[in-house]
Amino acid sequence: MMTPKTSGAFILLLASLFAPSLAAQEMLYLSSGDAIEVKKVNDQTGALTNVQKVELKGISVFTFSHNKKFLYARALINGKRKQNSIATYTVSDSGRLTLIHNAPIDGKTTELKSDASDQFIAGADYGKGAVSIWKLDNGVYKGELVQQVKLEQKAHAARFSPDNNMLFVPATGPNKIFQLSFDNATGKVEQIDPALGPQKGALQPRHLLFHPTLNVAYSTQERMQPGVAIWQVTAGGTLTLSQTLTNSDDTTGRITNADLHMSPDNKFLYISSRDQQKQFDQIIAYKIHPTSGQLILVEKFASEHFPRSFTINKRGDFLYVAGQKEDKLGVYQRDKETGHLTKVEQYNTGKNPIWVETLILESKEKQ
Repeated sequence: MMTPKTSGAFILLLASLFAPSLAAQEMLYLSSGDAIEVKKVNDQTGALTNVQKVELKGISVFTFSHNKKFLYARALINGKRKQNSIATYTVSDSGRLTLIHNAPIDGKTTELKSDASDQFIAGADYGKGAVSIWKLDNGVYKGELVQQVKLEQKAHAARFSPDNNMLFVPATGPNKIFQLSFDNATGKVEQIDPALGPQKGALQPRHLLFHPTLNVAYSTQERMQPGVAIWQVTAGGTLTLSQTLTNSDDTTGRITNADLHMSPDNKFLYISSRDQQKQFDQIIAYKIHPTSGQLILVEKFASEHFPRSFTINKRGDFLYVAGQKEDKLGVYQRDKETGHLTKVEQYNTGKNPIWVETLILESKEKQ
């Protein structure tokens, strides 16, 4: 006859045998040296273990589909310098990548982002000053351009709104964020409001990020002076400027801000700041007000040289910084209470590490 103690142990045993696993492996993906490296993240130390390296000429910035089944990367067709492309990779349950298609695009894009339905992918062409929307065929880019809209040179990024009804294009040189309505059934866009840009303080919007619970968005302001901007999202889905904060007095273009990410608990915003002279390469931390979304500077943390891209792991314990002009990847432990960063490791990378992201692979296996 079972006692309460043994019956409790038996129930726990059954649960361990038949319940789905709660374990979820996080992987890191790094683009450098005409390759994407796949690495396993140690969730206790942040250390990385090599898993795979996929090579393709010209491979550069990339993004994941929302369903985590595909990775899309800007690359080249057959190594031709002027024939840019979008390469589609499948992501296996183990996180490994398999190239399944590589189709051309007109021009090139500084970034890629898929819409919430995973039916379209968008990118901004910095040189042309245009934004393009391409069709995905069952998750695969096969070469179909839906629309290309001419804006202004130095269009730097394309960001879909959380409700998937808008597409925003920050442009550094013209100091604007272009606002376009997005038809998520056809992929068509139309500019509906004048482009926005602050008139003083931190200028030149580069990257854009939406707060997941507040009607607030943030943009890195690249230069003249570099900083960060806070935007209110209106009921109609457009943006209005709320606040700008400079984080450097530089007006020469020596120091420029690049990437930005929010901690998973929505308490901190981090931005990367680059210094041509290697003295003030930094990750800058801000505390986010829980109801207004306004920012307060926390601290500036020295980083690898020219941190164009960085990422926070999905559990929020570690931050990974790609030093583009140093060929290094830094690992920093995050204090979740203070937002402070402590460097714990550094790895050599291929030439020109240009993009880094992590992905959590949910386990479907039984224990």
